[in-house]
Amino acid sequence: MRHSKILTALLVAAWMLCFSAAAAADTPSFKEGVNYVPVSPAQPTSVEPGQIEVIEFFWYGCPHCFALEPYLESWLKHKPANVVFKRVPGALPGSEWLTDAQAYYTAQALGLEPRITKPLFDAIHLQRQVDLAGNKDALQKFFAKYGVSEKDFDATWNSFSVELKLKQAGDIEQRYGLEGVPTIIVDGKWKTGAGYQMAPSEIMKCVQYLVEKDQAALGKR
Repeated sequence: MRHSKILTALLVAAWMLCFSAAAAADTPSFKEGVNYVPVSPAQPTSVEPGQIEVIEFFWYGCPHCFALEPYLESWLKHKPANVVFKRVPGALPGSEWLTDAQAYYTAQALGLEPRITKPLFDAIHLQRQVDLAGNKDALQKFFAKYGVSEKDFDATWNSFSVELKLKQAGDIEQRYGLEGVPTIIVDGKWKTGAGYQMAPSEIMKCVQYLVEKDQAALGKR
């Protein structure tokens, strides 16, 4: 009986050791300077105390942004309640992103942005309608599928509110030193994205890691 108990204990210990090793293997390991970098200087956020701001900078024409979409959407369904997610289109003056940024804010002003983002990504990257990645006329025809007349499209496209949002987007991108998309900023402190040696499936895991890092910091205050 005694030998049986010893054997059982050894088997349990071995199982626990294997379980711990498997759990460690499943736990992503992200390194500062490799998978993410600090924002220097850290930037102020526009959320309430106790909340964590996550910003994604993107471009509809970017294949890496398109590849990230399903992982981003999955993460959004399970993100912590105190995380405020914001999407900002690349809008640096003179960049190839600017036309699609104007399309994003035009869709937002017309109340279409939630409906139009996935179809626009799909049209460019799956249906190869590459003119949508930077051509105003092609974008106007695309918006027409959603009941937007040419007159309403042009009026919104050229509106002061859209122009202001483009300027604000460009300003924040300059503050964060944006060089490529997708780039994700966590809490004004951390920068990660496609340029940080990770597959699309790992980027949102890194974002969650950084969110949890700041969650822990909040808990210590």
